[in-house]
Parts: sequence; C-alpha cells; structure tokens
Amino acid sequence: MNEPFGGTEKEEFSEETAIRQMIDEITDCLASMTKEERLAWFRRSQYPHPVNFQKEIGGTVYTVNAHFNAAASESIQEKTERILLKL
Repeated sequence: MNEPFGGTEKEEFSEETAIRQMIDEITDCLASMTKEERLAWFRRSQYPHPVNFQKEIGGTVYTVNAHFNAAASESIQEKTERILLKL
C-alpha cells in the first residue's frame, strides 16, 4: 500500500502541522487576554536584536543587515506608509 506522503514530505507535513498548532495555541492565549496584557506580551516577545540573515542564491551568499534608529521621529509602519504613498 502506498503512503500518501514520502519520508521527507511526511516530516515536512508533520512540522507544518506542529507549527500551525502552536500558532493556534498562541492565538487562543492572546484572545483571552485584555488589551493591556496583549501589549505587554508583545513587548516581552519582540526580537531584541537587529534582523540580520544570510541567503544563498545561485551559489552567491547574500548578507542582509537591518539597522533601526531608536531616536527616529517615525515608526517603521509610518515610514513604510510614507514611502509607499510616494510611489
């Protein structure tokens, strides 16, 4: 009898299912919180370091480094909206 998923596909499916379950659990938890509790949770959960990563594409490794100015006069959302509205 053929399995619907091969070994690698089965592992990926299982991992995706686990991730979806975790997201559902977090969503349920957040839904039960007050606005103030949710804001506090997000503040505690924010990634405290700059977003940096490397990605290999066609044999070339690209490095991305993000830098944010803590003293900026606008948030990243405001800046993004301003840039998009210029287009």
